[in-house]
Amino acid sequence: MQGQIKNIIFDLGGVLFDIDYTRTIGAMEKIGVKDFDKIFTQKNQSDLFNRLEEGKISAEEFTKELSEISGVPLKKKDVEWALNTMLFNMPTHRFDLLDLLKTRYRLFLYSNINEVHAKEIHRVIKETHGFPDFNKHFEKVYYSFELGIRKPKPDGFLAIIREQKLNPEETLFIDDSPQHVEGAKKAGLHAVWLNLKQQDVHGMIEELGL
Repeated sequence: MQGQIKNIIFDLGGVLFDIDYTRTIGAMEKIGVKDFDKIFTQKNQSDLFNRLEEGKISAEEFTKELSEISGVPLKKKDVEWALNTMLFNMPTHRFDLLDLLKTRYRLFLYSNINEVHAKEIHRVIKETHGFPDFNKHFEKVYYSFELGIRKPKPDGFLAIIREQKLNPEETLFIDDSPQHVEGAKKAGLHAVWLNLKQQDVHGMIEELGL
């Protein structure tokens, strides 16, 4: 694959930045939102998260709707705390990997992320690594809440391709969610699923010969 790839689009959570969704489930229960994992597998209610990640509602509106759904009066600061408990950090060796790849490929970041998580992630990497954001490691960072489109919709990938004038056949997308990989393939990109139970992003890059 090495010879035909000129551009790489990375996912963030799981692939580069370590996260654990189960921690937010426990945190939501602590602030009174019971059966959080079950409630938000239902189509209508899970759309609340989709809208937050597409920038269609603010953190304040999210808190209000979550209060209505759960029947618990919630405070924005408590909801933000619960959402952010899933976030850990990005190890230094992954920044090193990006710096190395940057010498050979055009790098981009495309993440399904909301304004609350973005703010916290930037705080964490500044505190631990001294970077204010990811801009120095990528040619451009695309966050779903700013782009207005979340994966796996092909439209998000197509928007990036158009803006950056990328050839899809020369562009690789890496994500730890199979449905997002399928969305990228529908947009014409080469896309691979990173199975975090079997390997990390370093292993995948080595396996692909990049």
